Amino acid sequence: MALTFSILDWKAWTPAHNAQPDVSLIPAMLRRRLSAIGRAALSVILPLAATHGAIPLVYVSRHGDLNRTLGLLEELAKGEPMSPTAFSLSVHNATAGLFSIQQGLTQNITALSGGAQELVPALLEALGLCNAQTPQVLCAFCDETPPAIYRQQVDQPAHPYALSMVIGAGATWQLESLGRANESVAASPAPQALQLLQLLQGDEVELVLAHNGSQWRLSRCQP
Repeated sequence: MALTFSILDWKAWTPAHNAQPDVSLIPAMLRRRLSAIGRAALSVILPLAATHGAIPLVYVSRHGDLNRTLGLLEELAKGEPMSPTAFSLSVHNATAGLFSIQQGLTQNITALSGGAQELVPALLEALGLCNAQTPQVLCAFCDETPPAIYRQQVDQPAHPYALSMVIGAGATWQLESLGRANESVAASPAPQALQLLQLLQGDEVELVLAHNGSQWRLSRCQP
């Protein structure tokens, strides 16, 4: 199975680009409600939304806001009442929801947690929306370094990041199923979204991805 599409636009942030994400487009009232990873996510989502208008969003995060969640668990462990605001902002789709409210959107929003192999399900969801509902979909990835207490259980990512892209009809990229995964192929330690960012920035033409026991190839279509 092979699916073709275009990446019409993209924007990314990592600490290697700038120490802090550019939050100038995030209104101050909204910025105060966002965690660090929420600010990073909206710093790459809002510019594309301003350019491409109201389109569906696929919001992808492996961990969500772990630092905020850990704070709530520590309050519970101490027998202290949890902050209702912090609780409401700790859910997986909180940043996507705040974006929707601030923008007054009525478009579809899907929040995914695909573990370490998030790229294929995110692309399949976005392409499904493109085929069924709309010619363009905004797809965003974000995660942050897990708190120290989780480090033995979670090894990704090494640093926070956020990547968003507008996916639409076209034939400049291809996602192809390669069948069952080859056990001799070692998985990259980098999050798949960061592997995609390296592909977008560089001269490489393809990326082989693992997902649920299978392998997929994401590649630039040759002119």
